Amino acid sequence: MIDTLTSRQARHIIEVVGSTGTPPEWGFQFFSAGLDDTLRVLEEDYFRTFLRDGGASFKVVVGAYGGGKTHFLYSIRELAWKHDFLVSYCALSQDSSPFYRLEKIYRAVVTHLMRPLSPDELLQGGERGIGPFLRHVHATLVEALAAEEAQEGGLDQRLQAVIADVTRGLENPNFGRAVRGALEALSRDDLDTFDQMVQYLTLDGYDRVRHGAAGILQPIERGQAFATLRSLVTLLRHLRFRGLVILFDEAEQAGAMTSKQKEMMLANLRELVDQCGTSAFASVMIFYAVPTEQFLVEGRSPAYEALRQRIQSVFDFTNPTGVTLRLERMTQAPETLLREIGNKMIRVYQRAYSCQLPREPADRLVDLLAQEASQLAFGDIGYKRLFVQAVVKGLHHLRADPALEPDQALAESLVLPHREPPALGPGIGKTQAIELDEDPWEDL
Repeated sequence: MIDTLTSRQARHIIEVVGSTGTPPEWGFQFFSAGLDDTLRVLEEDYFRTFLRDGGASFKVVVGAYGGGKTHFLYSIRELAWKHDFLVSYCALSQDSSPFYRLEKIYRAVVTHLMRPLSPDELLQGGERGIGPFLRHVHATLVEALAAEEAQEGGLDQRLQAVIADVTRGLENPNFGRAVRGALEALSRDDLDTFDQMVQYLTLDGYDRVRHGAAGILQPIERGQAFATLRSLVTLLRHLRFRGLVILFDEAEQAGAMTSKQKEMMLANLRELVDQCGTSAFASVMIFYAVPTEQFLVEGRSPAYEALRQRIQSVFDFTNPTGVTLRLERMTQAPETLLREIGNKMIRVYQRAYSCQLPREPADRLVDLLAQEASQLAFGDIGYKRLFVQAVVKGLHHLRADPALEPDQALAESLVLPHREPPALGPGIGKTQAIELDEDPWEDL
């Protein structure tokens, strides 16, 4: 797979991983490890069968900060795209999309809605959201109708009929009218009206005069949020899309919420779990990723008890219907996992800088870093994040000074950056890179 990676793409991966320790939106596949068995179960039991047949499911993903939640969600997105599902990846936060404000959750879903994208489309970011999605839908409808044999009526009339048909019968009629207005505006090349309709759909403003003229009588507020989500799901089904996968990545603990906000959040989550058991959410799968599930189940109110009962079953290879998936139980021993990730990172690094690193010191570096970082695996520190950052820093050292002999002191300083690194040799600053005609580590 590394042969498909360009040096520009590899450089982007190294920059993101080395600076923040977070996975890039695309390229994480090249250093992914330990998830194959879990992804295989999800593919066989859900994406190939259950979801295609109209089923729906809700999973809670538990992983410590820096423990691989985002990496796992990106892997799910790629799996969903492989099977032609639409995906919305939503990074939740107290400021922009708190779960106790359901209308903002709806906004996050439609703002980040994406059809299957190529690497370049994903990295450019221009195809994200319901606006670009509706443009794609309109272009696809026009192409499909134009390819059909001649029928009574022109292309415009048939297109109007199809648009009316796919937006009819939605639970939130205002949502349906906005979608219809947007698609019809594209047919007229009326971009101002199209933007007004998208503005309504993304909760960026309600104009009583302009939207009212299109039959849109009220903004999408908290009370209509679930109905509007269900309307979105129905619309996608009318448009013959395979289904929708929603990935919620909870970036903050619930400790910053008031008691009332926590109760509302739990009620919304319980409702969302229940929606996945109804036909209105057919072919929908939701992943809700959190650092710990304790704040979801440790209270004593009815809201806590109701949610606890719904998420208490544990996902594993013998029980794929379980709700809670704990990432640390899905992978091999920490040191073995890190060593595999590190070996893959070496190949990405060499592609990024078109260089050949000395193999034995690079292997030694990865082994030492894996040993050091794995000691943090059972604490609150995101040991995977520390490890990948340390690998990039270490490879920078090795590229600058190929005579470097990695030792324990260097590994400690790279994994725990508050420690001073040992002095490097005279080669520092004199990059010794050579052009690669082929991958010298092809047997890895």
